[in-house]
Amino acid sequence: MPYANTPSGKLYYEIHGDGEPLLLHPGFGCTVEIYWRNTQPLAERFRVIVFDPRGAGRSDDGPPTMLMKDFADDAAALLDALGVDSAHVFGTSFGGMVAQHIALEHPARVRRLVLACTTAGGSAHVLPPAENMLKFMAASEITDPVAAMRSTYFLNYSDGFAAEYDALLAERALANQHLRSTPEGRAGQLNAVQNHDTATRLSEIQHPTFVAHGTDDGTVPVENGRALAAAIPNADLRLYPGGRHLFFTECSAELNGDIAAFLAGSAEHLAAK
Repeated sequence: MPYANTPSGKLYYEIHGDGEPLLLHPGFGCTVEIYWRNTQPLAERFRVIVFDPRGAGRSDDGPPTMLMKDFADDAAALLDALGVDSAHVFGTSFGGMVAQHIALEHPARVRRLVLACTTAGGSAHVLPPAENMLKFMAASEITDPVAAMRSTYFLNYSDGFAAEYDALLAERALANQHLRSTPEGRAGQLNAVQNHDTATRLSEIQHPTFVAHGTDDGTVPVENGRALAAAIPNADLRLYPGGRHLFFTECSAELNGDIAAFLAGSAEHLAAK
């Protein structure tokens, strides 16, 4: 297995394809497997670098006091270990929060930025219904990985997608159950989320930015995506009708095409939609 030794510990990573480097940062408690409908299609155009963040999967855990800057430093250290001066950065949810901090703390390392189903955090963050977050957090305590996954269907996928792909999603949950995050692993990521607030710094992000969000996201409501796009100077916004939190899986064909077009410099492609 490929591991990068960084100042903070070992990070598991994978590289797929050739071309301009594109760093994929997974969301809360997630591993490279979360991008199962994105990595290979994007690798047809880019050198996709995807990794398990600290506290998830095969990478080392971090301390429970970790902040977003620490995760951003990890990403920069991974690029250092791979000899990559700069890369496009695509982050979803928690990974999108980290991606903002990569752009803020390591601006020279970022070419173009893709922020999906994420938020600037802080007091301006629009919260989902409290019961949604309680069920999201409770899923990690369910021992059966399939039952845990199904308990969050209503947050992650449309009813039609969940029904159509239930067997495949269950198969994947069983195959990847050894990668489920631990309470110790989640602690550092959770602390970083709770302290995340870029609202007053978004104007510092000068990179061309594509903000993508599902209109029916019950974990990070779509108002947060709209706020990000409004506050980042060079941002384009695209909403995916009916998309829930894992819209990047359900709407992958459309999103992958939009990302490829954006990274190629074609913002007109998004505006036309």
